[in-house]
Amino acid sequence: MKILLVNILAPIACILIGYIIGSANISIPIGKLIFKQDPREYGSHNVGATNCGRLWGRKWFWLIFLFDTLKTIAPLYLCWSLLTYVPIHHGHGLMPDAYNMYIGNVDGFAIKWPVYWLACLGALFGNVFPLFLKFKGGKAASTYLGLTFTTSWGLTTTGVITYLICIFKTKYVSFSSIICGIENAIASWVWAILLMCKVIPAKMYWFILWGPMFYCNYVFAIVMTIIVIVMVFRHHENIARIKAGTERKVQWVDQILHRNKQVEN
Repeated sequence: MKILLVNILAPIACILIGYIIGSANISIPIGKLIFKQDPREYGSHNVGATNCGRLWGRKWFWLIFLFDTLKTIAPLYLCWSLLTYVPIHHGHGLMPDAYNMYIGNVDGFAIKWPVYWLACLGALFGNVFPLFLKFKGGKAASTYLGLTFTTSWGLTTTGVITYLICIFKTKYVSFSSIICGIENAIASWVWAILLMCKVIPAKMYWFILWGPMFYCNYVFAIVMTIIVIVMVFRHHENIARIKAGTERKVQWVDQILHRNKQVEN
């Protein structure tokens, strides 16, 4: 009975922790204190990094983008560390680390699946429907990136390459984020299947992922897919503007290409 209760409460706790942290916002305080502006009243009326970067410049885009990405990483690491290392269940954590999950060494643990991924799902809800901003938030792109960066160097590398190719070809941040997300959603299922089928040798697990930390099985793939679906849906206005030819293109791509041409000449 206690084990069942733990497996019910732990997912709820992870989602709530992710939601509360994911609801945090830095763009509105920056706008009001430094620029005397509320980003919700300008541009695309969004509190995300893209709209704020268009209003205030590139360095503010990166600052807000980094903060929004950390909103996903922080609850994930917090829930993972609490559930794995706090010795509250017979002298050890409630669940094994990723390596022991991978090799099936889960006996004696109350939780036998990577419940911490649900913290990212909570962060998604916090980003899109923030508790402190009347449930009007961002478009989930930073949540997706935060999840990708904490997963594996493989998914991170393919995601970055895909994004850069798209952004330099189209100059659309929204379109590049969508294509990057779809690519990594597919890759997450391939990754999960390879792990669950034990295609990857156990001795290689620490190298392929970020050490024996996160177990990227079907739970991870489901969470990644949900986040990408929400991200695509939240960009429906951008998609409509792209089709109409009215979506704004980023300027820094042209600046980089122009500098490269000058160097070549």
